[in-house]
Amino acid sequence: MAEPTTEQLELLLALQDTDTRIRRLEHQRDALPEQAELDAAEARVAELVREHDEVKLALDGLASKQRRLEREIEVLSERRDAERARLYDGTVTNARELRSVEAEIETTGRRIAEQEDELLEVLEGIEELEARQATLDEDLAAQRQAVVERTTARDEAAKGIIAEFAEVGVVRDQQARELDGELLERYQAAAQRGGGVGVGRLEATTCSACRIELSRADVGELLAGPPLTTCPECRRLLVIPD
Repeated sequence: MAEPTTEQLELLLALQDTDTRIRRLEHQRDALPEQAELDAAEARVAELVREHDEVKLALDGLASKQRRLEREIEVLSERRDAERARLYDGTVTNARELRSVEAEIETTGRRIAEQEDELLEVLEGIEELEARQATLDEDLAAQRQAVVERTTARDEAAKGIIAEFAEVGVVRDQQARELDGELLERYQAAAQRGGGVGVGRLEATTCSACRIELSRADVGELLAGPPLTTCPECRRLLVIPD
């Protein structure tokens, strides 16, 4: 791209000043005690949602186990009833076969009892989890309401900051529109690398972006070079004064 004009360079530095002002406003907003309370409420909501999801997953698992046990008990009960019918309907007359049927009925009965005991444990677990889920639902509703209230309180406390944000945002949009597109992209890339600071000005022997004093040799090279370059120390864009 062609070397930027003096007007473009001044606009670039003005944009940096505006972005610095925006970061300061963000810091002021984030430092509000109301913001800390809001952050805590939002963190509690996230924690409760995670726990609620875990309880729901456990409930789904127990419900599946309940259905399986109920099917198994039903099948075993049908088998036991069928064997009982054979035992008493007179179709089995052989003594050895009768003992085998009785043994099958007894074994099946024990298995049914075991499955019923396990089912009872599952039902008790479901009852406990459902009670915990209901408590979590109440806590979540209360915490979400707290988030709404604390957002309102934060916004009220930050009213002046928010108004200034809006004002500064309009200024920034105007500055960005007036700045050359390629120059704006270079600045934004440098700002992303530089923690929000993308450009500085050479002030005597110091880069205003990183505040590092440059060597005499570096300053000489910078003054002899183009009006926009990069700082040899921080690699941010650097405007060289006329």
